[in-house]
Amino acid sequence: MNDVPALDIKELHKTFGQNEVLKGISLAAHKGDVISIIGSSGSGKSTFLRCINLLETPTEGEIWVNGELIEMKKNRQGESLPANEKQVQRIRSRLAMVFQGFNLWSHMTVLENIIEAPIHVLGVPKAQAIENAELLLKKVGLYERRDYYPGHLSGGQQQRAAIARALAVEPEVMLFDEPTSALDLSW
Repeated sequence: MNDVPALDIKELHKTFGQNEVLKGISLAAHKGDVISIIGSSGSGKSTFLRCINLLETPTEGEIWVNGELIEMKKNRQGESLPANEKQVQRIRSRLAMVFQGFNLWSHMTVLENIIEAPIHVLGVPKAQAIENAELLLKKVGLYERRDYYPGHLSGGQQQRAAIARALAVEPEVMLFDEPTSALDLSW
């Protein structure tokens, strides 16, 4: 068994001005682990998830993905930022996040939303991406809605489409922000 965590967060801090939102958060998650971060509104849960994939830059701390440390540096103002943009892109291709608002592209069908990253980020041939997407849509009970636009789906259906989109890149780590916000038990 591999003892290297899929995700290892060490002493993560995030400050906005004088407000320290994350105060030394540490977490280790191994393959197959399911971990919930529970807290009141405004307590930093979303900020923590956004820091993991560097949508927000942590002020201090370490983020390891499958044994690889995300390299950080300080700019002239002393602000922390990624040291290697290619590494960030590579790490992001191994992480997937389902956002609280789902962030589906409104001008694309459900199927187009799901095949976008596999084709343009991972280089999967379009026919293979479509085949994989249709399997995922069947899994989440949305195959019949593959040609619908997000605006024509319920909140629960949008959430399931976002989950299928995240799974389409075969991530090593999945992050969910407010996973019960549109809970749909019909599938």
